[in-house]
Amino acid sequence: MAKKLTKKDLKQPDQFIGFWQRMSMAAGEFANAHAKALVIGISTLATVVVGSIVMTEVSEARSSRASVALDRVQRIAAAELVVGGAAPKQDGVPHFGTDKERLEGALKELDAHFSSGRGPLSGEALLLRASLLLNLDRVDEAAAIYQKLLDGKLDQRLRFLAREGLGYSHERKGKLQEAGAVFAKLGDDAGGMGGFYKDRASYHAARLAEMQGNPGEAIRIYREVLDKNPTTSLRDEITSRLALLELK
Repeated sequence: MAKKLTKKDLKQPDQFIGFWQRMSMAAGEFANAHAKALVIGISTLATVVVGSIVMTEVSEARSSRASVALDRVQRIAAAELVVGGAAPKQDGVPHFGTDKERLEGALKELDAHFSSGRGPLSGEALLLRASLLLNLDRVDEAAAIYQKLLDGKLDQRLRFLAREGLGYSHERKGKLQEAGAVFAKLGDDAGGMGGFYKDRASYHAARLAEMQGNPGEAIRIYREVLDKNPTTSLRDEITSRLALLELK
């Protein structure tokens, strides 16, 4: 059963949805445009990224090491916090007492392996770095990375993730018009994935309408998404948001 959103949830942007969860969903749509988007746990990162690598034996070894390093960073970022002096879980990664310490630990681990900005999975590493920075409220640094990636030759399957990250960066700065303009381009980045991100572009437009005090417009857009694509992977979340809006 889908988790029901509260009024508090309704006011919050969903940038805290796992970065690699969204990437995994996109990978599933790319492989099969008619398959339901997959929601993959954060620990399966290596499977997702390694599956897309076709290189020589030497570069395969480098890519394998890079994917293992990214997986470790994600495991650190998702590790259970140590509460009340309890012994940390023995799962091969460091554990921290606060979310800020955990994010900083993951960022330090990432920089230790991908400081050059080049090599296998460098684009994925930069996207992950920007995501960690954004969640640490280092918004300007995150936005600069997202913009750099969009200005470069980022893989089409990852481009819309950089676009969404840039939109969230503008949103966190209170620049809602700029955020809306960025989110509106998500459908263009979907490319060969069909309408996978067109629904998400509309979803963001509705969210921003809520934030700008226009619930009627938000309701209209949410309903339009459901009418045009009844099987959208956002259906449960949109339904919950509609229910809360219509209670007001």
